[in-house]
Amino acid sequence: MKLRVFVVSTCTFICLFSSAQNVAPSISDPDRLELIKEKQQVVFEQLFEDPTNFSLLFEYANLSILVGDLEAAIGVFDQMLVYDPELPRIRLELGVLYYRLGAYALAKTYLESVGKFDPPLEVQARVDDLLKSIEAANEIYAWQQNLSLGWKHTTNGNSGINADFIEIGDFLLEVDPESKREGSQSSLYNYSLSVDQDLNHPRGDNIQYFFSYGADRLKAFSQFDVQSNVFSARRNFNLDENYFSFFNLEDPVFTPNINLLRVVLNREEVLRSGRISLDYSGQLDDGSSMLFSYYRDEKNFKSGGQKNGRVNGISFGQSYVWPGSQALYGYKIILENYRANADYEFYENYGVEFSYSQPLKENWQFSSKYSYQDKSHDKEYPLFGARHDQAETLRFNLMRPIGACWSLNFGWVFTGTRSTINIYQRSANNLSAQVNYQCFK
Repeated sequence: MKLRVFVVSTCTFICLFSSAQNVAPSISDPDRLELIKEKQQVVFEQLFEDPTNFSLLFEYANLSILVGDLEAAIGVFDQMLVYDPELPRIRLELGVLYYRLGAYALAKTYLESVGKFDPPLEVQARVDDLLKSIEAANEIYAWQQNLSLGWKHTTNGNSGINADFIEIGDFLLEVDPESKREGSQSSLYNYSLSVDQDLNHPRGDNIQYFFSYGADRLKAFSQFDVQSNVFSARRNFNLDENYFSFFNLEDPVFTPNINLLRVVLNREEVLRSGRISLDYSGQLDDGSSMLFSYYRDEKNFKSGGQKNGRVNGISFGQSYVWPGSQALYGYKIILENYRANADYEFYENYGVEFSYSQPLKENWQFSSKYSYQDKSHDKEYPLFGARHDQAETLRFNLMRPIGACWSLNFGWVFTGTRSTINIYQRSANNLSAQVNYQCFK
């Protein structure tokens, strides 16, 4: 008996002294987190006097879990099993902790051993759920489908012009009333498929595939019905070190990806686009997330060869988490140029985006984004003269899950474009509501 106590005590102290935070704490309030750490230290000191006290060991393990030190909790639970191997709830706890650390083989070993000790029904049910999760986590491909149906009201269903007159040279032509904006309702349809391929790489690298089909069918102006197809693939390289020292990133990720787009207007294809981008992202010292991107986008317009060309651009953005509120806010800066077949279609574009999102009561999630673009064309347009556009967009969204499979989405979008050429002045206010389903088997 004395030998057993000595072994348990020695192993317990070794695991406690070697402990360190290995996942994010489950407590976000820094003051409360500090109190938990102080209590953990008090229990640790009590264990010196009574190292085989199960109540103290269990309390220390739970406190360690709260502060994110799962490995210390594992060490404690392991020692409890040395003292008494027939503890199905402790084996369940070990399975859960190894699962959270991503050590699925060890988690499965402990979970499968629970059934040998006649566990309560609720413990066995929890074990079965975790074993199913481990089986799913070990699959090479994880996929998800989403189907959305909705309704939208827009103040500019016919893509009408805002101006009263069009200036051509020294002449002013009055805009036909039918060419001005008119409101309309439309039906929204969207289907998407996301596939995540696990490459079984030591760093956790993966490939993500995405496909979507969307349609916006207007009630009053069917000639402006829009359909789109998107396909993208991105390869995530989780790097061991920061290759660009001036960013000073933690957990850097390099992501090359390709995005293909096809747009159909009233059953006639109007645009095909192929975009390749190289993204570099990670965590900065101040706790924010950073993303730097270079991209090249080839555009092929079916209606006129003079507009066909390529966009070269770079963007830089950061996002921050507001302490205590779980709010996320950020910005992005965009610089790009477009080179087309006709020199008057050449332009330089400068843009900025600001975003903010926050969870609300009753499981609602609020998000918003403001974007501004300033686009100057290099040459004057034939007949119309110099073109300089300024576009603004303000988006609001409210989303709420309904059970495990359904969600509800409300959106408000306000857009406006000012231009030195009147026919390019547009504005629209859109209100939409969508229901989403994502539990396809």
